[in-house]
Amino acid sequence: MRFCLTGALLPSKRIFRSFPLVFVLSSIAFGQLGIAVATADGFNPVGLWYARLLPTESNPVEFQVRISAQGRGLSANLINGAASEPFTGASWDGQTLTLDLAHYDAKLVAAPKGRDLEGTYVRVVASGTRGFRFSASRTAQAPATMKKPGVSVAGTWAAEIANPGRSSEKATALLTQKGTHVTGTMATASGDYGPLHGTFDGEDLVLTVFNGFFVYRFTAELLPDGRLAGEFRSGTNPPVDWKASRIDTKTAAAPFAAPGVKEPEKPLVFSLPGLDGKSVSSTDPRFSGKALIVTAMGSWCPNCHDEAPVLEALYRKYRARGLEVVALSYEYIDDVERSRRLIRQFAGRHRVSFPIVLAGTTKNAETSPLFSRMDGPRAFPTTLFLDTRHRIVKVHSGFDGPATGRRFKALKKEMDETVRKLLGVDTGELIPPDATSLTVK
Repeated sequence: MRFCLTGALLPSKRIFRSFPLVFVLSSIAFGQLGIAVATADGFNPVGLWYARLLPTESNPVEFQVRISAQGRGLSANLINGAASEPFTGASWDGQTLTLDLAHYDAKLVAAPKGRDLEGTYVRVVASGTRGFRFSASRTAQAPATMKKPGVSVAGTWAAEIANPGRSSEKATALLTQKGTHVTGTMATASGDYGPLHGTFDGEDLVLTVFNGFFVYRFTAELLPDGRLAGEFRSGTNPPVDWKASRIDTKTAAAPFAAPGVKEPEKPLVFSLPGLDGKSVSSTDPRFSGKALIVTAMGSWCPNCHDEAPVLEALYRKYRARGLEVVALSYEYIDDVERSRRLIRQFAGRHRVSFPIVLAGTTKNAETSPLFSRMDGPRAFPTTLFLDTRHRIVKVHSGFDGPATGRRFKALKKEMDETVRKLLGVDTGELIPPDATSLTVK
């Protein structure tokens, strides 16, 4: 996920604009209701729901919600294609269903309407509360009918997504197709667009994703020359054009995207408050003389959520050999208590045991200790690999998450190999001769 020099998210991944509605949210702890789930009229929220958000009435973003009875309460999962993630909480008081996405300061709130659910998606943003209409049904839409049998969009595509006022964003569309069902993602230098899913009927492609933060919808027509061309919508932002041409290369991982590093021979130094208010410094004894991974993240950033379990796995695997990891969190609202709450949600969700510190906001990120050492576009996450003298020897900008398939697996492997070299587990040791490459001595 990228941000421009002013600290604002770029249009393709920025927070959607305000929606002119006011929402009143309420929920009652399910435990107060005993073990009964259904209401007197027989409405029972448990089961699979085919859901949609409606940033605009004619451009739904579709996904599924599975609600399960769990002891005296409920649990729920948010489903995009084959990807399933738990909601942080679920409650039903007999009138209102509340599905919490606390790690994004968001929730779905709905009430029965006949046999369906109708309500709102709301999320706290810098300027207040924003959101739009949510609905869900027990009945799936009829599958798309293939108009041109044998025609498929499966494969790898070189894509461009318009970015008004700036250069188009380059992307690699990684698509698979079974019948008319399509899954995949858009992989970019700043991260991927999450688990896109939808349909292709031989002529028209529709892909959407909702993960609590991303509210994306791609539509395109397959042109006679074999190219795709259409519109991309992010929340309530105006649509922008996108296009793609099929390429023959396999979906192997791209090399680390490496922005330039200023004065790579100098150690990275930082001293920032931890979640308990105590200072965490790169010169602390726990980091002294140790290889260090430093990542710039935000609790609001889906790509950072994808990266966190990978960093935790590396930390657990190599901590005894001398690896340390620290995350510098940049939040988009300048509210320390809120930031601490959301970062704790982030850490708990991914069972993170390495320290996360408060680095500031996205607005002041470019002047922070980490980003002030970088040349080129800023991205979340940006991950730095430091040697035992804390010199920057490798930089990874963005993150290819699980939706990228083989790219995700290859990236995890490369990160592991980088750590092994930093620790001298392999035959060589990394040194920082320049800003973008690795040299083994």
